[in-house]
Amino acid sequence: MYEAQTTQDWLYILNDSQSSVVFCATPEIYDQVTREVIPSAPSVKNAVCFDAELGEEYAFKTHMERANKQEETNIIKPTPDDLANLIYTSGTTGKPKGVELMHSNTVSNAKGLTEMVPNLRKDLIRIDDRSLAFLPWAHSYGQTCELWLFMMGGASMGICRGVPTILEDLQLVKPTTLFSVPTLYKKVFDGVNNLVESSSPTKQKLMKKAFELGRKKYNNDLGFLEKVQFSLLDGIVLSKVRDRFGGNLRHGFCAGAAVPKEVLAFMDDIGIPIYEGYGLTETSPIIALNVPGSRKVGAVGSPLSGVKVVIADEEGNPVLEGQEGEICCYGPNVMKGYYNNPEATAEVMSIAPDGVSKL
Repeated sequence: MYEAQTTQDWLYILNDSQSSVVFCATPEIYDQVTREVIPSAPSVKNAVCFDAELGEEYAFKTHMERANKQEETNIIKPTPDDLANLIYTSGTTGKPKGVELMHSNTVSNAKGLTEMVPNLRKDLIRIDDRSLAFLPWAHSYGQTCELWLFMMGGASMGICRGVPTILEDLQLVKPTTLFSVPTLYKKVFDGVNNLVESSSPTKQKLMKKAFELGRKKYNNDLGFLEKVQFSLLDGIVLSKVRDRFGGNLRHGFCAGAAVPKEVLAFMDDIGIPIYEGYGLTETSPIIALNVPGSRKVGAVGSPLSGVKVVIADEEGNPVLEGQEGEICCYGPNVMKGYYNNPEATAEVMSIAPDGVSKL
């Protein structure tokens, strides 16, 4: 759940999910939950606080120390079809719905990426990669694409202190990979453009020439003398722009909304390609994405391996080429359904063209 949500949102989600334990980040949130939420959430039996000091009865550290002294207990091994996650939708079209994601749903996203990027550990996620995590893990994008994929790849994350400190935290963490929404990339783009416009004519000329050569390098169109010029201007101009992202960023990912083409071009010019993708909470979330070696600027990329995409009419039948319709997908990434809400599930899921899968 999001810290910024109202206590009524928390209460609704806890009661709808029938949760038995609530984990709270800070003592302040813990106090608010125990005072304003738990009295009206009969299924909740306990609340635990991550930041509380060892020895406090409600502290996560205290519970972990106590558990460490207990004898081993039998652990039931989950199956691929067991529920792994309930991620609640934003509720913009009504009450939030709990999206049931099975273990196999999330794993299918990871497996699909390994098939799309054969040399995954070199081209996408390296063991020495590091990200600055500021996307909420209560959302499928940040949780799957950053948290789970980075765990799978053995990479590391620095946790951002909050949106107001992103630019400062980029300098502290110096990420090599970044998962973001368009706002961050556009913020740097706007800042650099303002700097160019306010600079002296000589500096403006140098900056614009650097971006021009950066564009040619991206297109592999540099002549011999231009390579010499680029090497010089890259150190004087473009490296300074890359430093705004910490200086080590080699590529970034973006979803949630389309990135303006001029921003994508700007990022290419400075040597940091951005890979856009598309998906839904209900699809774990990846449906399609651009990857190293297969990227088209201004498009969401190819369907994830194992995922089928059709453009369908109102009856669910594929439309003819060139006709408009609704984007539908089926495959191992599609949710089990909305928790305890068969009516809402029936509204968005039907039988796919293969006659078996859920669409």
